[in-house]
Parts: sequence; C-alpha cells; structure tokens
Amino acid sequence: MRVSAPRRRAAIFLGVLVLVAALLVARGGTMRLRGLSLGVLAIFAGVTFFVRKRERDVWKNPKRALLRISVGMPELGARATRALSLLEHADGTSSDLAALHVARSVSALPQDKIEATAGRFAAAYGVLSVLFATLTFGVLVLHPWGLVEGADILFARNGSAPLPLVWLVDLDVMSRPPDYLHEEERRVSGPEAQLANGSLITVRGTPVHDGRRLFLSDGHSEVPLVADGTGKVVARWPLSGDSTLRVLARFGDVIIEEPRSVDVHAIMDETPVVHLDGAPRKVLLTDPEPSDIEIRYEATDDHALREVHLVLRSAARDERRVLARVEGETRRDSGGYVVRLSDPFLKKSHAPIEITVEAKDNDPVTGPKWGVSEAITVVPPNVGEPEAQRLEALRGLRNTLVDALAYRLAHEVPSARAERDAFLAEEKRWTKLASEQLDQIVDASYSGARLAGRLRAILRGQARKCEGTTEAEQKAPNAVSHAALVKATERYTLVVDAMIAGLGQKDSREVSLKLAEVVDELAAALGMLDRDRGRSESDRVKGSQRIETTVQVVRGGEKALLRLGTLGRDIGEIVNAYLSRVERAQKANDAAHAVLAAQDLSARLHQPDPSFGAKGKGRGGTGESSGGGGMPSDGEGEGSDVERAFNEAAQDLERLTEDHAGNIGKVEQAISGAENDEDERKLKDEGKKHAEAVRQAIKGLPSVGGGSDTWTGKGALGREHAEQMARSFEQGNPADAVSAGQNALQALDEARKLAARASWDRSDSEATIDDAKRKLEAEQRWASAQLEALRKKASERARGDLQKRAEDESKLADRTRALGEKGRGGESMPEAAIDALDSAERLARSAADALKQGNTERALEEQRKAQQKLESARQAMSDESEGANPKGEGDGERLSKDRADIPKADAHKGPEEFRRRVMKGLGQSGSGKERDAVKRYAEGLLR
Repeated sequence: MRVSAPRRRAAIFLGVLVLVAALLVARGGTMRLRGLSLGVLAIFAGVTFFVRKRERDVWKNPKRALLRISVGMPELGARATRALSLLEHADGTSSDLAALHVARSVSALPQDKIEATAGRFAAAYGVLSVLFATLTFGVLVLHPWGLVEGADILFARNGSAPLPLVWLVDLDVMSRPPDYLHEEERRVSGPEAQLANGSLITVRGTPVHDGRRLFLSDGHSEVPLVADGTGKVVARWPLSGDSTLRVLARFGDVIIEEPRSVDVHAIMDETPVVHLDGAPRKVLLTDPEPSDIEIRYEATDDHALREVHLVLRSAARDERRVLARVEGETRRDSGGYVVRLSDPFLKKSHAPIEITVEAKDNDPVTGPKWGVSEAITVVPPNVGEPEAQRLEALRGLRNTLVDALAYRLAHEVPSARAERDAFLAEEKRWTKLASEQLDQIVDASYSGARLAGRLRAILRGQARKCEGTTEAEQKAPNAVSHAALVKATERYTLVVDAMIAGLGQKDSREVSLKLAEVVDELAAALGMLDRDRGRSESDRVKGSQRIETTVQVVRGGEKALLRLGTLGRDIGEIVNAYLSRVERAQKANDAAHAVLAAQDLSARLHQPDPSFGAKGKGRGGTGESSGGGGMPSDGEGEGSDVERAFNEAAQDLERLTEDHAGNIGKVEQAISGAENDEDERKLKDEGKKHAEAVRQAIKGLPSVGGGSDTWTGKGALGREHAEQMARSFEQGNPADAVSAGQNALQALDEARKLAARASWDRSDSEATIDDAKRKLEAEQRWASAQLEALRKKASERARGDLQKRAEDESKLADRTRALGEKGRGGESMPEAAIDALDSAERLARSAADALKQGNTERALEEQRKAQQKLESARQAMSDESEGANPKGEGDGERLSKDRADIPKADAHKGPEEFRRRVMKGLGQSGSGKERDAVKRYAEGLLR
C-alpha cells in the first residue's frame, strides 16, 4: 500500500500528460496527426490495462508476491519461496509443521529493510508524479485553449469540429453598396440582413486567442481575416448571392466555427423594363396607304440606364440602332423614332420584321442586362407584289386609253348641235377619266414602290398633249381637230403600252434578283437544319419555322412574278418547279438534295434571262425589253421616240447648266484679273492716312459700354466698327471699309437717339457723337469714291472680256429659251422644268445687259440666280431624290459618252495662276475682321 498509492498517482499524472500531449498533437488538424494522437492514447490505455492486470496477478500469487517483497534479498526470498512449496506439496509432511516453517521463513525477512525498499520506490513514484503533474500544469498554463481545441478537433467529422467556439469579440459588420449605386456605407446589425448584390461586407473584430488562422466563410469559400494594425483583424467579403457568413478557425483540415452567423439576402439588380407604345401589334405594309412606323418608348431601371437601342430583326438578319446613350444616373429614358417605309432594312427584308426597343442597365457586378420590349411586327408585301400592283395600275390606264381610242376611231364629229354636244361631252369624259387615273398612278405608293420620276414626266407630258388636243376639239369641233385628238390618243396609248412592256421586263429582273437573296437564305436554313440534328428540340423547331417562313416568302414572290408579263411568268414557273423539288426532298428527309435544289434555284434567279431566246434582251412578239428605265429603249415605236426625246432634253439641260456655270467662272476671273496691283499699293498707302483720321474721329467715343440699351453701349459698338473700318483702310480694302463704315454710322445714329433720351450729361454726349459721325461720314464718302473708282477701272480694263462674256450669256439665254420651247412643244418635259427654264432665260438676259453696261455686281447676282433656276430644272428632269435610275444606266451612261474637249497644253495656266486667283478671291470676301483668317485658311488649303 505504501508503494501502490504513489504509483497510482504517477500513473494518473502520466495519463493526463499523455492525454494533453495527444490533444496538442491532434490540434494540428491533419489526418496523420489526428491518427497519431488517437494511436498514442490507445497505446497508453493498453499499456495501463496490461500493467494493472499484471500487478493484480502478482499479488494474487504468494510466491511472486514474496519475490516482489524480497527485492534486494535473494537468499531470504528463495528460502521463503521454498517454504511455501511445502504447503503446496505436503506428501506426508505435517501441514502444521509446513505452515510453521513458512511463518518462520517469512518472519526471517527483515521488516525494516523491506520498508526501506518500499520507501525508495514510493519516493521515486512521488518524484515522477510531481514531474508529470508539473509538465501537465505547464502545458495547461501555456495552452489552456489548445487542449479544448485539440479535443474538439480530435472528434471532428467531415472536416468540421462538433463544438463551436467564439473567436472574435467586439464584432463589427459593415456593408458598402456597389459604387454604381452611390449609396453610403452602413452597419449590419442582427443575424439577418438584406444587401444589394455586389456589396462589400467588411467584418472586423478583436481575436479572442492569438495565433489562430481565422477566416470568413459562407460554407463554400473562405476569406482570411488579417491584422489591420490596431490589434484587430479584418476581412472583406464581396456579396454575390444569398450567403450565410460566419467566422471560423482552420486547423489543418479541420475547421471550428463560431456559433454566431449572419444570414445575408442579396438584392439582385433588376432587368430594365421597356414599354413600347402600341406593342405588341402588326403593321401591314400591304395597306392601301401605309404610314411610317412611329416608335415611342419608355425605359426604366431600378438603378440606372446606360444605352437604349432600336433592334430590327428579320429571319437571320438583325440591325441595332442607338436611340440613347445615357450618362450619369438616369433611371428613366423616353423618346421616339420613326422607321421610314423607305428604310433600307425594310426594303431588303422580305420576311416579317420584329421591331423592339432594348435597354441596357449599368450593373457591373453580374454584367449589364438588356431589357426587351414587346415587338411591333412589320409584315412586308410579297416579293414583287408592289411592282405587280404598279404594273396593273398602268395596265388599267392602258385599258382606259384603248377604250377612249376605240370610241374616237368609231365616231366622227356630228353635224347636229345636240349630237355634237353629247359627243364632245363624251370626249371630255374620256380625257378626264384618263387624267384622273394618271393622277392616281403618279401620286400612289404601291407598298413603298413609286413610279420613277422620268416615267412620271413622260406620262404627264403625254397627258398634257392629249388634254390640249381635247380642248382644241372642244373649241373647234371638226374633222381636223378630231384627227389630232385621235393621233394624240394613239401616241399616248402606245407610250403607255411600251412603258408596261419595258417596266414588266425590268421589274421581272429586279424581283428575280430579290427572290434569289431569299432563296439563298432558304438554302442556308436547310443546311443549318441538317447540321443541327444533334442539337436541342427547340433549335430544330426554330430552324423548321425559319424554313417554313422562307418558303412562304418564295411562294409569294412566285405569284407576283406571274403577274409581271412574259419574262415574269417564265421565271415564276421556274420557281414553282424548283420549289417542288425542295419540298419533295424535305418530305423524304433528304436535306442534302433539298439544299442542292435551293442552290440551283438561286443560281437560276441570279440570271433572270428568258428560258428561250437571246440572253439579256427580251426580243420577240411580246415587245418587252430590258430597258432600265421601264421602256424599250432599243426598240422602235412611239415609246422609244418619247424616251429618246426625254433623254435628249435631259442631256441638253445638263450641258446648258455646265456651260452657264463655266461662264460665271469666266466673268469672275475677268473681274479678278482686271484688278491692278499698283492701284492696290497706292490705295494702301493713302488708306493709312485715312485710317489715322478714323481713329482720331472716334477718340472721344466710349471704349466700353454700359449695356446694349444705353448710348455708351451703342457708342462702343460704333467705335468697334470704326476700328474695323480703319484696319480695312490699312489693308487697302475699300469694300470692307464701306461696309464697316455703314455699320459704325448706324450704331452712332442709335447712340444719338439714346443719348437724347438720357437726363444726365446729354449735351456733351450728343456733341461727341455728332462730331464723330460727321468725320466718319467724310471717310465713308472717300471710301465709297475709291471703291467706285476701282470698279470702274477694273470694268474698263475688263471691258473686252465682259463684252465677250455678255455675248456668251446672251447665247446661253437663247439656248435656254430654245430648250424651254422644245419642252413646251414636246410631251416629256415636266412643267416645273419648263417654268424654271423660263425664269433662267429672263435672268440670263438681265445678266447679259448688266455685263454690257459694266455693272459687274448686278451681273454676277443675276447669273447666280439663273444658275439656281437651271439646277432646279435639272433636278425636276432627273428626279434624283427618287432614284429613277439606281444602276447608273440610261441618261448618265449616255452623257458619259458625249464628246468632251481636251484643253491644249498652252491653255494650261498652271497651278500658280490658280493659286493667285483663289487667294485674291478669298482674300476679298468677308469682313475686314475675318479677312486675315480667311487668307490663312486658304493658304493652308493650297500648300
């Protein structure tokens, strides 16, 4: 007992020390260290159990117990052991004697020596107990929480310890919203919070224990808490969705979480909302009077908008147009846009067009999002439908003219008054009916397609001729006037018939090329559907819908082609045959052959020639041709004659306009070349004296005004103009000096009136103004006299050139009159062109008279007005705004083949002469204040 108690205490302290060591090792957190800790504890437990069992076995066995007691006394121990053997093997020996012998042998063991040995063992175990206890206490003092952490980690499962621990005190959680929200940072209190997505959450606190690796985690990601230099640790967490945030400590592979957490609900940035007025709706371009599509939108966002786009989509094509780029933090934007029926996207789209408005927000966290409005669906006409309607309208006009001609051929002018009146009324009715039909055709827009300006001019000329002969017959009803009306009607009918033939041929070719683009899209859609067999069902459905829509467009174009004359019917039947091939291949699920059939059809449509006959020319009994202007330009007949006359008139007008512009340039050059450098030098020298006189005259005027409604303000303005007058004198420019002097005198007149109404210092101010005005008037008269003298000298020097230019202007006026009379007597020139030619003739003659008189200013002014009238006439003839000849054929081509004079080598005056004329001309234009700047600009251009 004396040894067992110290030994038990030593064993207990050793066990505690082993446990502490095992927990500290387990605190490493790795699987190896945790396994090592558990192994040490298991080994210690096994050893302890083995030692305890062995000790019990020793004390239960007398012999072993005697040997344990007699440690250090082997002889006495052996004697006692032999004595015990007598009890086990008596064999006739008295048991009492044996027991007595055992008692004597045991008593022979020295008690004091046994106790001394036991005392030594007890002391040794006591020392071990103290050592183990000291070590254990030292560890507990140095790492008290380490044992708790080690125990928690030792029993961790799935990398997480079962017991949560507090790691931070003075916890402070702050949230800073994303910068694009422009909101202040705020504190997060409580276990739950709603924050904008993208907010930066800052967690700051004081660590409870030093040396721990602390993290902020949402269960998936971790952000380390680092020292901030003030004894605290901080971590910043960018919010990207709902999260539950808590602080944890990581020990190897094991984490120990805090019991506290913050549940954060992320408020996501919403997609912009776009409202489009009237959407969803359909707009049919086949309506009798379709109007432009007005787009009115309103886009809103919960934070801010960045861009608003108008998006047009048709089949595989799409186009984006920027409606607004919003700067700042605008949450709402509204506006409008007009999609014209002539818009190129609408013109090139043959499938339904979806028009939407899309708005982009400013979310930098998840990326900008686009909000899309409901769609306005624009349903275009079938390919070729507008052309077919236009051609049918012309056929209706032709039918009316044929009926009118039949009536006029079948009837003569009756001799009886009553019958004659009825006959004349019927004649007038037919003419009026044809005119009304023509007005409808000319003014109508067939789904955006209009009759070309040149054709309209030809038709109006024919109608004007027919109306004139009808009026002549109404005034003098006889066989001659009736025959003239019949002839005019025949000519009108033949022109319309030729126009129908040529326009049908032209439209058939153009519609064929348009339809080829649609068939190309069909081939692409068929090929894509074949490649998309492994894709999703929705993609295949979209591809099938695209093919179905495209086939419908092609079928519509086929029907329109059948209404466009012989060539149209020919190409329409080809389209029907090839589409049947495509459909048969589709039904047989043979995508490859369907694509080939579509490609073959596209190749045929790209060559819109007749199936039989000459390529590129539609010759034969139909009378159709490939005239680009809508009439058979290479054939014979009335239509060709009218077109030829129109083209000739357009060419004559073009040449006349260019020649007249050249004559204006010659007049300007003659005036500029007549100026003398010596006169300019003398004028500059003399002008310096007058400039000084001007400055002396305005010396008493105020330099700074008190406002535009005071005499000082007007006086200061007059002084400024007078200074400009003085600078013009110094530069030798009397024209600018006269202009500046007029402005100065006008400002002084206004200053005099305001000074007269002033109640203070009126006499002095009026006297100052009157004195300055009187002196400036004298300088103004001198400048006007010098200017007039210069002009007279220049006119005298250039008299010969000006007389020649006057003769040229008169000849141009004669050409203008002749062209106008030709147009008035003909049947193709528009009224607007004829009126403009008449005005141009009058102005040209007035300019010629002014040139003969030497009045160059009036001559140039009249010439420029005449040039404007000629340009107006040319515009009326060409009708460029409506693209009468978009391919560059016809008039422009013919004009390019006209003879052009090539100048001789000696006629070239060289770039230096050109530079001199430009510099002199630009230097003399504009006010004196801007003259130097104009000169510098011209020099920069001519370097």
